[in-house]
Amino acid sequence: MKNPYALGFWCALVALVLLSATYFYGIMLAHQIDKAMVFLDSTVALIAVMAIVVVASALVQSQRLKKRQLEQSKTLLLIWDTKVALRKVETVFDRYFWGSYWQPGRTFAEVMGELTGTPLEKSLEALKKQCLALDRQVADDGWHWLNNARELSDVANAMARERYQLDFCDPRSDGPGGAVIDRDFEVLVYTWTARLKSFDHQLDEIEVQYS
Repeated sequence: MKNPYALGFWCALVALVLLSATYFYGIMLAHQIDKAMVFLDSTVALIAVMAIVVVASALVQSQRLKKRQLEQSKTLLLIWDTKVALRKVETVFDRYFWGSYWQPGRTFAEVMGELTGTPLEKSLEALKKQCLALDRQVADDGWHWLNNARELSDVANAMARERYQLDFCDPRSDGPGGAVIDRDFEVLVYTWTARLKSFDHQLDEIEVQYS
């Protein structure tokens, strides 16, 4: 990145050199060589000081820029890791509720509508840890990302409990062929999808902000 002070420095330097040269030769023409040499030494010293100040300013600015770039890179890495954790939650969620995980032979906790010890719980806990690290890095509005992860976890736990109610307590066969339809469960599915999309969209926005 170019030094923004460079143009001003060179303009000031040229002006100083022209003024100094004019004054120096004016003194020489007046046959005051000693005074001319003293003035020349002072001018050279002033130019050297100006150069040192500009170089020091450029170094300070460069260090600040490097630090800002490192922080930006660290934030982007945390955002990408959070996206990976979110994708993991989404994948495990689909397998748990609609695929191979929701099969006979489940643990007692799963049978009772709990997520304790399940792959879904583990993926949600990993997401919470990642969100906590992201919150500590951006530090804008408290625990925004951690709260997002907690909301997803709450919905997942509510769905597990509702699924337990459907399977073992109060099945309602409202549909043709005895298919179980539960409005509360449908609302939870919609809520999960909406919050997942919102989470993903917010991560995209902050990624653009730090890119």
